[in-house]
Amino acid sequence: MVSLMLKKKLRTILEQSGNPCAAFETDQIMKWAADFDCLTFAPDSEIDPLKAEKAIDAAKRRVKGEPLQYILGEWDFYGFTFHVGDGVLIPRPETELLAEKAIAALKEMTGKDSSQRGTVIDLCSGSGCIPIAVAKKSGARCYGIEISEKALEYFKKNIILNKTEDRVTALLGNVLEPNGELLEKLPEKCDIITANPPYLTASEMGELQKEVRHEPEIALFGGQDGLDFYRVIFGRWKDRLSEKGEFIVETGDDQAEAVKSLMEKEGFCCGIIKDYNKLGRIVFGKLAHAAVQ
Repeated sequence: MVSLMLKKKLRTILEQSGNPCAAFETDQIMKWAADFDCLTFAPDSEIDPLKAEKAIDAAKRRVKGEPLQYILGEWDFYGFTFHVGDGVLIPRPETELLAEKAIAALKEMTGKDSSQRGTVIDLCSGSGCIPIAVAKKSGARCYGIEISEKALEYFKKNIILNKTEDRVTALLGNVLEPNGELLEKLPEKCDIITANPPYLTASEMGELQKEVRHEPEIALFGGQDGLDFYRVIFGRWKDRLSEKGEFIVETGDDQAEAVKSLMEKEGFCCGIIKDYNKLGRIVFGKLAHAAVQ
């Protein structure tokens, strides 16, 4: 089968299922399955039959609702590539705002002193995209905590993939009820605590797109109103922050003000960063005694 014919076949399969991104996903699948860059291809180039079959099978998997990222086995976040698949949350563009804020905060704390690059603890790490991206961009020493053993395996593979073995540590643990063994593996104080916890509400869980239903519920469901994790983590983890440390979290749609209030109740002075759709998405705060210094 020539490349143009395969491309048309894949696009037809995806378009007939109502996929709004059929053109983009066709190119991604061809590049993955046939090692073929659709931007530079010759229309009459021959595609190996086995690779063509692999691409067609991938398109059929998409029609059934399997996420494109799971099919490809990897996805980019903040300019870096991460392994993803069944059992781990797929990195989202909005989460890059959290990483960006953490990197900027570390730079402000450490200034131009390259010997002081800071320490970060990331809660609910999933694939490890936040601590790995922060470590690569800032040079900080990062620790990530994840409760799912399946997700933790992806996290560990991503540390190796991104060559951050000397800067990032993946730990198995429950951030809502951290035990002594977990806490002993973490620094007593850190400069930044980041978290992208489960924050979908019960009603949102009932209205998920079929692709999102493939992602682990444990990484999505945040309780009846989506705020269960926020009610706990600020009080439980604030003592780990250094004197001028900062807590930075991602929130769901229309949750930023509620999360900000929860953070303020624990003694933080807070701010909100809006996402690309002008929705409050990132809430950050310093403990009040540090904010006024």
